[in-house]
Amino acid sequence: MSGLHWFITKSGYKVLRRVIMRKDIMSAEWMQTDLHPFDGRGKTALAALFYKGFRDTIDEEYDSKNAYLGEIQDVLDGKYGLFLPSCSYFSQTSEGINGVTMVTLFRSVPLLTYVVTAPEWQGKGVATSLIQSSEQALVRLGYEALYLVVTKQNYRARSLYRTLGFREAGEDWDAVSGKEKQK
Repeated sequence: MSGLHWFITKSGYKVLRRVIMRKDIMSAEWMQTDLHPFDGRGKTALAALFYKGFRDTIDEEYDSKNAYLGEIQDVLDGKYGLFLPSCSYFSQTSEGINGVTMVTLFRSVPLLTYVVTAPEWQGKGVATSLIQSSEQALVRLGYEALYLVVTKQNYRARSLYRTLGFREAGEDWDAVSGKEKQK
C-alpha cells in the first residue's frame, strides 16, 4: 500500500499523498477526562460529525452523512483491522458530539483510524484530549506505539500530530511494518 490515495468526487478524481506517522506511547500520562468510551449506538450522530468535520477540507471523501455512516460501519466491521472500542472515545457537549477517535488494529499495530472534531471546536483541545485518551487506553492494554495516516497537504493536522509527539514513519505500510518487526 503506497502513500498515494485516490477517489472519485463530484468534480472528478482526487489524488492525495498520505504519510504514516508513529508515536511511542509507553509512557502515556494518565489524565482524568470526561470523555466517553466509544458507543456504536450513536453512529448517526457520528456520521453528522464526520460530514461536518470533513466538509470542504482536503480530506473530504464523501458528499453525504449517509456515506459517512457507511464508512463508520466499515470501520466497525473491520475495514482497517479489528476495531478497538475500548481505545476509541467521543466528546460531547449539550449541542451533541463534537469529537471522536476511532482506533483499530491494522497489521497488528494500533492505528488511529479517525480523529474528527467539529469545525467550531477545532483548536480548542478536543482532538488532543481524545488522542491522549486513546493512547492511555492502548498503554493499559500493553501497546507501545500508535500509528496514524495523514494527508501531506493537511498542514494543520500534521502540526497537531507533531506537537503530540508523532513522527513520520514513511508512506508505505510494507516498509513501515518491516521496521516495526525489527524493533
